[in-house]
Amino acid sequence: MSDSKSKDTETENQETPRFTVNDRRHWVLQDEEETPAGEPAERLPSYVEQLKQEAEAKDKRIREYIAAYKSKTTETDEIRIRLNKENENRLEQIQADFFKKLVPIMDNLKRAIDSAQSSADYESLKQGIEMIYSQWLGMLKENGVEIISTSGRKFDPKTDEVYMTVETADPDQDNWVVEELEAGYLFKDRLLKPAKVKVAKLKP
Repeated sequence: MSDSKSKDTETENQETPRFTVNDRRHWVLQDEEETPAGEPAERLPSYVEQLKQEAEAKDKRIREYIAAYKSKTTETDEIRIRLNKENENRLEQIQADFFKKLVPIMDNLKRAIDSAQSSADYESLKQGIEMIYSQWLGMLKENGVEIISTSGRKFDPKTDEVYMTVETADPDQDNWVVEELEAGYLFKDRLLKPAKVKVAKLKP
């Protein structure tokens, strides 16, 4: 009998709790109201949520920067291609103008050759060659090319090249240009070809 009473008491104690706990935190109640039934609520501390928002904002800005960079790069490439094309066209025009000036010289050279083949008039041939040479120098001068003058001066290593030397007993003639063997040329103060010269050297 006592065993039966004891079991009834234990069952009653298990079914009826001695006390209940009511959670009155306002954010808990708010979360329970906002979260639909059956779905787990993602609860993040406020500072974590703030960091998450900042990270998303930074990611968005990075994507915008990347898109702007790609757009700028494409624009720069298009400008570079256009400039290269314009430079190529300008260079071709300069070359065409240069060769256009060479054509009359070639015509006169052809006439001189034909004249030499058809007659033995060497004086006319000489005059034709001199005319061609004069035309050539004029064309070079128009385009900024100048002949280096070596007459009556000392050897200049910046513009001259010693091709031969001759001994001299005169100290005043030491290192002076005796003869120009090949002309030198400058293009706007830039050396195109050094003048080949014969230079006097004082006897030891």
